[in-house]
Amino acid sequence: MELWGFLMRSRSVRLIVSVLSVVALAGAGLAAASAASADPPPPDWQPDVSVTTTDGVTATFETATSTYSPFDGTEFIDPVPAYRPNIENASSETRWFGFGSDLYTQGTVEPLWSATGWRAAGDQITDVFWVEIPAGHAYSDASNNTWYRGMPAWSGHTITIYELDGPGTTTGTPQATEPQATALLSVTTPGRYVPGHLDQLDTGNLSAAMGTRLSVTSGGSTPEVFPGLTASVTATGLPPGDPLELWMVRDTNYAYFQILGGGLPVGAVKVGSATVGADGVLHAYFTVPPDTAYDPGGSPYQMVAGNRAERYWPAGTWDDFTVKDPPNQTPLSANGTATASIDLGATTLSVAYADVAATGTTTVTVSSTGPTAGGFSFASDPAVYYHLSSTVAAGTAATVCIDYDPADLPGTPPHLFHFDSVAGAWTDITTSATTGQVCGTTNSFSPFTLGRPDPVTLPFSGFLSPISMDAMNLATAGQAIPVVFSVGGDQGLGVVTATQFRKTGTVSNPTGELVDTVTAGKSGLKYDAQSGRYTYVWKTDKAWAKQSGQFVLTLSDGTTHTFEITFRK
Repeated sequence: MELWGFLMRSRSVRLIVSVLSVVALAGAGLAAASAASADPPPPDWQPDVSVTTTDGVTATFETATSTYSPFDGTEFIDPVPAYRPNIENASSETRWFGFGSDLYTQGTVEPLWSATGWRAAGDQITDVFWVEIPAGHAYSDASNNTWYRGMPAWSGHTITIYELDGPGTTTGTPQATEPQATALLSVTTPGRYVPGHLDQLDTGNLSAAMGTRLSVTSGGSTPEVFPGLTASVTATGLPPGDPLELWMVRDTNYAYFQILGGGLPVGAVKVGSATVGADGVLHAYFTVPPDTAYDPGGSPYQMVAGNRAERYWPAGTWDDFTVKDPPNQTPLSANGTATASIDLGATTLSVAYADVAATGTTTVTVSSTGPTAGGFSFASDPAVYYHLSSTVAAGTAATVCIDYDPADLPGTPPHLFHFDSVAGAWTDITTSATTGQVCGTTNSFSPFTLGRPDPVTLPFSGFLSPISMDAMNLATAGQAIPVVFSVGGDQGLGVVTATQFRKTGTVSNPTGELVDTVTAGKSGLKYDAQSGRYTYVWKTDKAWAKQSGQFVLTLSDGTTHTFEITFRK
């Protein structure tokens, strides 16, 4: 086949083809990759389980752990388990055998010798997962012994050997009469189960055949990944509370990496960690190591999220990304004692060090890729990140200023936010914010951006006794009424911005008349530190006798709170 020969010639394509999808090609492709490796030591195979039938058939699984893949010679950071099947036919007739695995649902083993077991990938299946063994022969010496080198130890999956009463498929389409199958022997690989999605196979993106999509968030259409970058990734539909690690893995794809056992290859780099939220959403930050080399050839990476010790990787990127040279990287200063500025399009960024003895080189990279906002909204759309790095001694205080064109960012001046990669959170470092310029102080670098703080909503308690929140309040017109409430502590006397009485509406004035209230004498608004409560003494008007309405309290966060009241004479 021409396609078969193409895969024999193309290592990059071989790595993309997962052994549980384009199986017709994997048998040849993986063999070629293994032959091209540096002849790693063979696994030390040991007996695991076996069964002998009454009619002369013996099925066996051996197991081994190795720091090398039995398929393509990849060297792993940690030893990875593998399983090797063998079947001996001591009977006097030819027999057929097939392999199955639980591709989609844990414990439900699919017939891999049949196109029906592969669903959307069924048209690409040949005879890799079934074998004909003549009398007196074994799988280990049969002409088709693809898996005798070892089977993928896909974490948490079951592999079963079946005896068939006839040949399996050779054409990639279901047979008119499928062979009957009898299970002989099963093994379940260690680790936690991650389902495949071959029922939705996209041969143009085989990573989508596995687990959950891990997405690098970006303000642009394509993330810009470069050495030193700090940015965000997200994934949904994961087990709540799972602590997961983030690793960058080179020259592979998520499905291939996962199915072959989830062993991290030498050169994989841990770039972050986070815990899945109660809603099943992973929101994590990662940092590309500053010394990551840029490969002009564009050798791709993918990122996986999981647990190294368990080889459990429930999420991974479905698209390759390449670590490139930083875009727009510009040196700011050859000497940290002086303020240096550089024109960055519509903005100018400057850095000045407080320590006059500080020396070193400071650079800035402008990008649309970075950590998602937290506690603020970006001042621009798309977001603009200023990734600063410096050889000046760590911990040296610096003032960062960004001058901008007010026509580009109209309205209230934005604040300067800095992402603390150690704490994994944004900090408002603003020391001054005037129209056209924002400054802040910091003693560490990495991403900076301009943003506007989210409104802070005060934790209003509701009105407290003697006011009722559940029933109409009755009062005598002209009396003083203590209005008591809490907002979570002392917020100053400016916490109340307005107090008003809205009379019940009439036909001519449906919304009702709204009048400002007054206080009784000099009582005004007071805060009691012991109880943590505010009290506003409202002096009502005698003219409100036999009227109803609402008391309206407006707080400094812009929220309003009301209670109903009726006045008697």
